[in-house]
Amino acid sequence: MESQIHTVKLPLDFKLMNDLSTIDRFGGEWSAIEKREGKQTLKELKSVATVESTGASTRIEGSRMSNAEVAKFVDDISIDKLQERDKQEVLGYYNVLDIITASYQDIDISESSIMNLHNQLLKYSSKDQWHKGGYKQNSNSVEATDSEGNKTIIFQTTPPGIETENAMRELIEWYNSDHSTPALLKSAIFVYDFVSIHPFQDGNGRLSRLLGTLLLLKHGYPWIQYVSFENEIEGRKPEYYQVLMECQQQRPGENVYSWVIFFVDCLNNIQDKLMKKLDSQTRENQLSPREKMIYEFIDNHPGTQSGIIASKLGLELPTVKRTLGEMVTAKFLTKHGTGKGTNYTTETIVSIQSDVIMKFTNDKPNHELTLQHRNHFIEIKKVILTPKFDWKKPDDWSKKLFDEGLTLTIKCYNQNGKSISNSFRIDNYNDPMYYQPIFTLNNPINVPLNFWEGLPKMNEFPISVELEIESNADESEFDVELVYDASLK
Repeated sequence: MESQIHTVKLPLDFKLMNDLSTIDRFGGEWSAIEKREGKQTLKELKSVATVESTGASTRIEGSRMSNAEVAKFVDDISIDKLQERDKQEVLGYYNVLDIITASYQDIDISESSIMNLHNQLLKYSSKDQWHKGGYKQNSNSVEATDSEGNKTIIFQTTPPGIETENAMRELIEWYNSDHSTPALLKSAIFVYDFVSIHPFQDGNGRLSRLLGTLLLLKHGYPWIQYVSFENEIEGRKPEYYQVLMECQQQRPGENVYSWVIFFVDCLNNIQDKLMKKLDSQTRENQLSPREKMIYEFIDNHPGTQSGIIASKLGLELPTVKRTLGEMVTAKFLTKHGTGKGTNYTTETIVSIQSDVIMKFTNDKPNHELTLQHRNHFIEIKKVILTPKFDWKKPDDWSKKLFDEGLTLTIKCYNQNGKSISNSFRIDNYNDPMYYQPIFTLNNPINVPLNFWEGLPKMNEFPISVELEIESNADESEFDVELVYDASLK
């Protein structure tokens, strides 16, 4: 069944309705969770989530500040030293998010309120003083910025002037008059249409995510302030832009099913993350003072060995080793390696996605992923070729594979701007004895482990990963599929 909501179309199927019900069931349980956890725990979660949201949302738009840098900055803000654009944008976002979570009940959905939020968002941005708080005067477009600063147009937006003014007026009138569409769907569609209009000269992406939080809070989803919606979107940035682009290309009267599914799926994921954070918090409260001290040290220095822990914390080595053993048994810590190379991290159970397929063609020779933190990895374990020609014996395709020189190139960029690249010739895995162009790698390619000496440090995340299939031929006669295991959520 397809419904017309505002100016867009939305099929209402069982998957979507089930996902909406899951989110609402969690909302119904939240009051009990809130009472159980207490004010201090929620205060700490909100503080962490605010930093994560600020860092993620500004990085989506090109900022290079890590969450750690954001946290340090907002703890010691000096207004007279706000010379860097990244810091100007971070402070504006941080303050508006704080305003929304503190006063969402008093903020109405109106043009004046949205203009005021935009004004506050760009309050410290020196380059944006001429247009903050007012609708755009020049044409703009939605752009994606890659790790090297290159920009790609995702879609065109509503022209400035009367068309933008009318579009915003109609969006707000629909939102305030539609009392039949479920709140989550209204929120998703409002955010989508706002981004599509792009009513302000700059800051539209950041403000759209802030408005998403505002709408969810106003509709009775208070748990959204304790976990970062923006962090989830940052981790799925290519998908985020892809679904926006797919819907936008049909405008006007477009079908926005893929966007709404993405929006709702993000909410389901961050609900899971919130519960895991609460479980982790509960477990940490069970630690003794010494165990807490060791846990916090390892959390800030993943991959640390027992001797370093003893030295830095002023503890006896036998005591540290015994405590580490107990914490590993209790699943507070994870042990890596043996002998002198033994080290520890605070990772517990990691959710693994197995046998995921990533397809490369001439039209789409590359893919992008983001490793948000040290639990994230991608391990490529199989290559499957689909020859786009008739073949009868292995030599028919293996010779073409060699001549084309198909290569998988993987580039990693950490949040400090450091890049590491490596290339893997696919014909090196060729084994025509099996009569099929399917190669299982004896030594799987693990990102980031194959690109760093040991584990990357916590402050190197997020790590952007670009995978590209390159060929000597102008048009490759193979489609390539990588089969991999991953933890990306």
